[in-house]
Amino acid sequence: MLDLDSYLLRAFLTVAEIGTVNGAAAKLHRTQAAVSMQIRKLEELVGVTLFSRSSKGLELTAHGQVMVAYAREIVLLSDEVGRRLTGKVLQGRIRLGVVEDFAASRLINILRDFRAQNPKVDIDIIVEPNRRLAEMFEEGKLDLAVCDITVLNRKPILIWTEYLTWVVRSDFVVDASRPLPVIMFDEGCPWNLQTIATLSQRNIKWKTACVASTLVAMATAVRVGIGVGPMLEATIPEGCRALDKAADLPGAVRIEIGFYAQSEASEGARYLVEFVSRHTAMTDRP
Repeated sequence: MLDLDSYLLRAFLTVAEIGTVNGAAAKLHRTQAAVSMQIRKLEELVGVTLFSRSSKGLELTAHGQVMVAYAREIVLLSDEVGRRLTGKVLQGRIRLGVVEDFAASRLINILRDFRAQNPKVDIDIIVEPNRRLAEMFEEGKLDLAVCDITVLNRKPILIWTEYLTWVVRSDFVVDASRPLPVIMFDEGCPWNLQTIATLSQRNIKWKTACVASTLVAMATAVRVGIGVGPMLEATIPEGCRALDKAADLPGAVRIEIGFYAQSEASEGARYLVEFVSRHTAMTDRP
């Protein structure tokens, strides 16, 4: 029977998050040798290699990726037991920045459950475009940020792969003899590049029929019938539908959303990170 020490698991998760032993040691206020020894001890205990070296630092192996989900769950449960037995209640305020499309979909249920378990933790939800969120995070105005991975030069704690589907008003008819009218994001949105690349992959003739600066603007333009717009499935407005997956129509736009935390985040913010990680591991597990 494996006896997984949460002390070892915390070191493992910190190295996985930061990508270097040096960085993890600094965050944990331990020596590099001590953290290296903890990782070796954990690998010996589970009998597999958890990290491999790359030009970017340490990368999780396939076994390491499996281990992350369970390690987070074990550590989170350990912390919960400690709080329950001691009667400690989390308090404080968390500044969470979220890109609009994501705030309106995946995070709703996670934050609802977190709030139900931690009613004394206040959460400021700041919804801004991707690049603005990155600026605010770098300036220390956010404790946590959820935004496109291309706008922050840091390693995210989590990455969600999402797909933007092409949405039209329910009665909209695509005229194959004319350029496809596309509702584009504004110029500063990093999703524009992926959107254009997806259109180019199938040599589709298209034109910019409208520029939408927010999710509300995108939904409004689609509902008005101006053209087709890329949206997360969970945000498709009433009276609209996703385009059929035909060879002469654009495919889904792949985007990657990262979850970032400040290195000196508060206890409440760190707990929310673990809570989101655990929830994601449980819902994404086969």
